Amino acid sequence: MAKNKNVRIVNRKKNTKRKSYADEKKLSFTPEVKTVIWTCLVVAIVLGVFYLITIKATGGTIFKNDKEDEKVEFQYSEILVGRSFDLEGDYYVIYYDMSDTESDEYENLNNAISEFEGARGGSNFYKCDLSNAFNKPFVTTNEPNTNPISAEDMLLTNPTLIRFSDGKVLEYIYGFEDVENYLTSNNM
Repeated sequence: MAKNKNVRIVNRKKNTKRKSYADEKKLSFTPEVKTVIWTCLVVAIVLGVFYLITIKATGGTIFKNDKEDEKVEFQYSEILVGRSFDLEGDYYVIYYDMSDTESDEYENLNNAISEFEGARGGSNFYKCDLSNAFNKPFVTTNEPNTNPISAEDMLLTNPTLIRFSDGKVLEYIYGFEDVENYLTSNNM
């Protein structure tokens, strides 16, 4: 009987040794695996911090859509030089540098434009900003082309007022004083 007890004890020791050796194999990581795990943890923490900063900066969740209630409105009063000849009917287009808000000439011109628009109800009056990059090729400091046939022929000074009828030039006025005089004298 003593032999059987010894055998059982040895077998138990062998089994426990096997289990502990197997457990050690399962839990041991190579340095590469440890590096990948740490990298993933650091990236997850950094992303979490950026997410929290974004939420704090936007004042709520980043997935919230506040623009659902806003109505999109298109403005048709400002056009590009290239569209000047494309409109139908009788209309006016004023070409001027809208970024030059400091000068007295600009203020006087802006007042004359507002009065002219108000007298006509704002219809058939368009503005063209010469400071816009798309309009820059049409701006000149020399003599303007006062009889353009198409948009490609346009050479404009600041400011210029042109009266069109079905895409044809009827009147061409340029220079601050002349444009202001025309606008104020034609208020109906």
